[in-house]
Amino acid sequence: MTTSDKILKVAIELMASKGYKGATTKLIAEKANVSEMTVFRQFKTKRKILEEAIDRYYYTIQFKELFKERIVYDLEKDLMMVAKLYHKLMKNNKNVIKIAIQEGNNVKGLLDQVNKHPRQLKELLVQYFNEMRDKNLIIEDDYEAKAMNFLYLHYGIFISRSFVAGEEVTAETITSLPEEALIKDSVQVLVNQLSPTYSKQLN
Repeated sequence: MTTSDKILKVAIELMASKGYKGATTKLIAEKANVSEMTVFRQFKTKRKILEEAIDRYYYTIQFKELFKERIVYDLEKDLMMVAKLYHKLMKNNKNVIKIAIQEGNNVKGLLDQVNKHPRQLKELLVQYFNEMRDKNLIIEDDYEAKAMNFLYLHYGIFISRSFVAGEEVTAETITSLPEEALIKDSVQVLVNQLSPTYSKQLN
């Protein structure tokens, strides 16, 4: 782990637990076992640390690779692959998501920076749906609405499991259904909506 990586890791943990203001550069340096001057030399400002954390630990690059190299043009298989990667990356970046939720309205420009990642994933999904339509594999529809519904569903699952209901099933848990079942069912809803065969059955 490089000095830069170490500082980022510590900064994310501190900002998630103490808030953006509470995670001072002095405290970040102390926990990372470096001088405060080293923190400034690597990132110049605390805001730059946060910006770097969001860009480095968010998910756009991985999804670009997925859509470029791993798509098989089977709607259910492809969407399950997208959903599983989404949940894996969101869990890996849980502290970054927590910071974004806590500090989005407190740090100027933070929401714009955070939102560019789901916006790009939405665009990748819309492009994929257009390609699937051109191959006559799905019906014509409002693909942006379908992409946003997909993102909202999976964001909701992640938020509920990570910050509301928790990972373990208890008496207070909203549902005892495993995460895999929820992901599969949400994908199946979209597959049914876009499938030519299912559309003909309804008509």
